[in-house]
Amino acid sequence: MAETEMETDLPEHRDWKKPALDDRRLTPGERENYNKPGGIASMTDREYWNKRARGMGGNVVSCAEENLLGYPGTRYYGENILVHEFSHNIMGALRSADSALFNQIGPAYEAAKAKGLYKGQYAINTVAEYWAEGTQWWFWSNYEFYDGNTRVQTPDDLKSYDPALYNILSQVYTSNHIPADVYHGKNVRPARRP
Repeated sequence: MAETEMETDLPEHRDWKKPALDDRRLTPGERENYNKPGGIASMTDREYWNKRARGMGGNVVSCAEENLLGYPGTRYYGENILVHEFSHNIMGALRSADSALFNQIGPAYEAAKAKGLYKGQYAINTVAEYWAEGTQWWFWSNYEFYDGNTRVQTPDDLKSYDPALYNILSQVYTSNHIPADVYHGKNVRPARRP
């Protein structure tokens, strides 16, 4: 979608409602700040989604112009949202294309949670986000994750940190590079937000 368009401008997303405080899709930080000034409770449905989503997975995958082209200073500058969102569809396709491989993803996620991997990172919220964030690290197009001891940003970092996920991804993706990815290997840090 163009930089001037919003997710809720798309006809199929026009009626989206913002999540309630108990919605499982919210991150711990979003829950903590939900009722604070500027938090989700103070936003309209449209304001929430237009701030939150510059790309979405699903039957139709969307991604923002500014992210694909790498405009500095924009919300997701430094990570490829198309890689993330499209990977959700790839995971869904695995369910029927290779159910044995698909059935390895959930146990790998549960094992990562049990080991305390990805503490405080979006990857540990759900099995789907575990897959999508892992896919971004596979393609070296995600923000660095640092837990105080270990850094994960490159495919090799992922292989050392979470070999189970790396092994699954290696059976799906044949290369660690998407030629059109403006973030590949750039080691871009997330922008600081006020």
